[in-house]
Amino acid sequence: MNISGVLVHARPGHIEEVRRGLAALEGVEVHAAAPHNRLIVTVEEADGTVGKTILEIERLPGVLAAALVYQQSDPDPDLRYEEACDATHTA
Repeated sequence: MNISGVLVHARPGHIEEVRRGLAALEGVEVHAAAPHNRLIVTVEEADGTVGKTILEIERLPGVLAAALVYQQSDPDPDLRYEEACDATHTA
């Protein structure tokens, strides 16, 4: 599982439009709004496509920019601990 934090900057007057667009994207969740038309979102995905999702965010109407600010990869939570350790050491 990959979890990424993304800062999304919306055009003035378009924050609600951007919020709706983000809600329509799979694995994307808006957590907070910051001053100056910025939204703090997370992207959760299992297949390593966060770059594709950020491009989709940047193409939403009303978005000025989207920046990856945090990224964490965890092994599959359904794996046993020993399998997760083996996967980490062989990658």
